[in-house]
Amino acid sequence: PQAEEIESLKAEIAQMEAEAAALSAAVPEPVKPSPALKDDTEAAVATKMEETSIYVGQVEYSCTPEDLVRHFKACGAVERVTIQCDKFTGNPKGYAYVEFKEPEAVEKAIALDGTELKG
Repeated sequence: PQAEEIESLKAEIAQMEAEAAALSAAVPEPVKPSPALKDDTEAAVATKMEETSIYVGQVEYSCTPEDLVRHFKACGAVERVTIQCDKFTGNPKGYAYVEFKEPEAVEKAIALDGTELKG
């Protein structure tokens, strides 16, 4: 009886292995981007971020991303706000980056230099 069970299990295993082989043959290997393409893509993203982002200094510690969006919304659509925080304490460092959807908004935002952010 035990030998029959073992043979039955071996047959099931062989069937599962055959099904797994058939499935892996049917699924194509994922195409991996070439390192050069990846570098070009990262460079393009970095260039876009440089063209659409501004540094904001002297940011009050109580300032929220929503406060920054409100302050800069007249310049153009805000894509992202990053308030830099200390990695150990989590407290804000007093500066931020604002990324806009369009590069034209950067010039308008720079014109706000010296204005009061949270007053």
